[in-house]
Amino acid sequence: MKNLDLFRSFAALGELCNFSDAAARLGITQPTLTKQIARLEDMMGTQLFERSRQGTELTAFGCQFLAEVQPLVREANRIWERGLRMAHGETGQLAIGFTFSALEIMTRALIAYRDAYPEVELTFNDISSQSQLPMVRERQLDVAFARWPAAPDLASCLISRDRLAFVFPVALEDRIATIDSPAVSGLPFIRLKKSVAPGFEEAVERLFAWKGIDPAVTHWVNESLVQLRMVSAGLGVAVMHESALSGVIDTHAIVAQGIEGPALSWQVGMFWRKDEKNPVVGNFLRIAHEMMRTSSAS
Repeated sequence: MKNLDLFRSFAALGELCNFSDAAARLGITQPTLTKQIARLEDMMGTQLFERSRQGTELTAFGCQFLAEVQPLVREANRIWERGLRMAHGETGQLAIGFTFSALEIMTRALIAYRDAYPEVELTFNDISSQSQLPMVRERQLDVAFARWPAAPDLASCLISRDRLAFVFPVALEDRIATIDSPAVSGLPFIRLKKSVAPGFEEAVERLFAWKGIDPAVTHWVNESLVQLRMVSAGLGVAVMHESALSGVIDTHAIVAQGIEGPALSWQVGMFWRKDEKNPVVGNFLRIAHEMMRTSSAS
């Protein structure tokens, strides 16, 4: 609105009734304020202020008009301030996809980001690596934490390495020492459904083929935490992401052993669009990179 600056000047002077104080609030010179008020009065065709040696006072019309102008000025200021926050990435939305292998670094980055930008609406979902990158391209996700290798059309950086781990109840230690123990094939295996983690389950199949394991029974579940609970209850053994076990296993109930072997480990990267201009995403990437530098240094 072309008259908004005039309204702001009128509101400031109407509230303070002092040209010097109003000019200071507005960040302009007193002569400039005088000219703006004179211009507004000329446009309105009536006097807004009474000026005398005793000071400046609103006319009766000026009082009525001030009541109309103040809500407009307040709303304009609110919109301006919100626009500035949006331009600096302080408000908006951020959608993140992740896998278990990236859970630790992603969680630390999200906590730091939420503390810095509490007004941004966050959504984060555990999604298979195969699904995440297309979702970034289609702008359904802003950032993906997914398996390497890099995608040429996306910006990316390596963040971690993960591998398979054999998990079994402490109560079975007298029967099995490692996944190479002959008794392993005769035990029930608790596995993630292939639809939940297709890439991970392909690695499990490679492990079974390499070790010659033919599970007697297979129970299929939707979540890694369910696997852990069932193993802890003595209902079977499992092959899991080693990263998913950090800080969550009960060492009195479960044994976890990392497995090295052909195609049984993998790298995880962070992916985003090369042409990304959203400051909300830029702020998250900056904080995530800071988290990774801190992890590397420590």
